[in-house]
Amino acid sequence: MSDAKKKPQTRGLLRKPAVQVELDLPPPGGGGATEFIEAEPEWWQHRWFVVALACAALLLLALTIAARVASHADRETAAALESKVTTLTLRPATRARTVRITPNPRSWSASPDAALPWPEPPELVELQLPVVYSDFKVFGVTIDKVDTGRVLDLQRMGVDSNQDLRFTLNSSALGPGEYRIRLQGYTWRGERVDAGWVRLVVEPPAPRR
Repeated sequence: MSDAKKKPQTRGLLRKPAVQVELDLPPPGGGGATEFIEAEPEWWQHRWFVVALACAALLLLALTIAARVASHADRETAAALESKVTTLTLRPATRARTVRITPNPRSWSASPDAALPWPEPPELVELQLPVVYSDFKVFGVTIDKVDTGRVLDLQRMGVDSNQDLRFTLNSSALGPGEYRIRLQGYTWRGERVDAGWVRLVVEPPAPRR
């Protein structure tokens, strides 16, 4: 076989070598795939708004509690002031009452000798102090309110036929508290000598509701 006939057969057997080609990657979300986009939340769905709303609710609750406490305190203060004004105002008495108290001839008693409820409406309170144990016929009487001072000073009071000292007070002139009544007899020289002691408590009025 000649060389001319062999050449075409050799050319048909030769092939071009394979070349590796680097292709660019498709962009994200491309290629026809369905694309999901996350929606931006509304302003009232943000965490900062929820935290701010909770803080505002707590602040409102605290203000409400404080307002209720202050209102209750104001009502108590107003009631106390009203009661104080009532007890410090001298008012006309509508009825009378007699209170008989035996003085202690030695000194102040360890406990009150008598307790008088503060009357409302006011009363004329007649105090009767029997002094049959004493030889004095004329007395001086002083009344002091504890933690306040002198309330009354009566001079040269004579006893009645029952050997009682009697004097009348408007109850509205006596506010709640403890009163100490001191009796002193007059000697022939006009000197005053201790002759009896009384501790009287005027109880405060019941609080209004």
